[in-house]
Amino acid sequence: MAQNTVSIKLDSVQIEDFSNMMKILNWKEKPVGNMYIKEAFLSPKGGVATLYTSGKLVLQGSEDFAQTIAYIKGSSEEYEDIIPHIGVDEVGKGDYFGPLVVVACFVDKDFVEKISGLGFDDSKKFSDKKISHLYNEVRDYSYYYPIVLDPSVYNDLINEYGNLSILLAKQHTQCIETGLEDLKKKGIECKKVVIDQFSSSKNRILDELGPLGKNASVEQFHKGESDIAVAVASVIARGILLEEFDKLQSKYEFDFPKGASHVIEPGADFVRRYGKEELREVAKVSFKTTQKVLSLV
Repeated sequence: MAQNTVSIKLDSVQIEDFSNMMKILNWKEKPVGNMYIKEAFLSPKGGVATLYTSGKLVLQGSEDFAQTIAYIKGSSEEYEDIIPHIGVDEVGKGDYFGPLVVVACFVDKDFVEKISGLGFDDSKKFSDKKISHLYNEVRDYSYYYPIVLDPSVYNDLINEYGNLSILLAKQHTQCIETGLEDLKKKGIECKKVVIDQFSSSKNRILDELGPLGKNASVEQFHKGESDIAVAVASVIARGILLEEFDKLQSKYEFDFPKGASHVIEPGADFVRRYGKEELREVAKVSFKTTQKVLSLV
């Protein structure tokens, strides 16, 4: 097959995200032995991506690189026939420290056209810097509806429900009902809701929906961030999560790691400094991690 060579220029944010994006796309890192090459990756089909220190990216191989370039540059698809709808996603459920954040976001054609060049996608693909940039672009948008469950509230609700899927279903549906009620008051029609599916049982959400939600068409599927409304909700939720981490760090003067790995020793340090009872104010203590944290104190 004919070999393709494509060259593009990346900006500073795209360069920072480059390695993570390529790994998400299942490209494998290649050793580099040239002082002018920053990073290089090999695709599953044998293509080569070479990022130079100048910011120039060269893609070579027999495959079509259009989708890869779209991911790297964060360029969004065209949504000319978009139906106005709400998308819902959550972040923080896998982080030991920090809150759970759920966001419902309404989008229509006008809004999507405004953000079409920004590159909204699954927030897990982006660095914190990119998330903050995207979040700041839509922070003042009127039609997203967040819920932030501080760790202490999260811990109380997990104890009450005994099941994370039930907790998530209730928070998702609360966001949906709040959004649909607000849109109805403002005379904005919304007949569709898309959810990034988090439970094997789709009835988890359907059973919890209120009267407005039950009258809407509700779609649930994995990889829901392929829907633009869910993608925007995902990014907004993670932008809020980053702000909440900043608040926690400022309050306790403590560096809380994100995620669920590399948290045991910091958790133990926190307990030594602030006490066992205070841990439930900053961490999801229902995680098995808590036992390991307390075993070190």
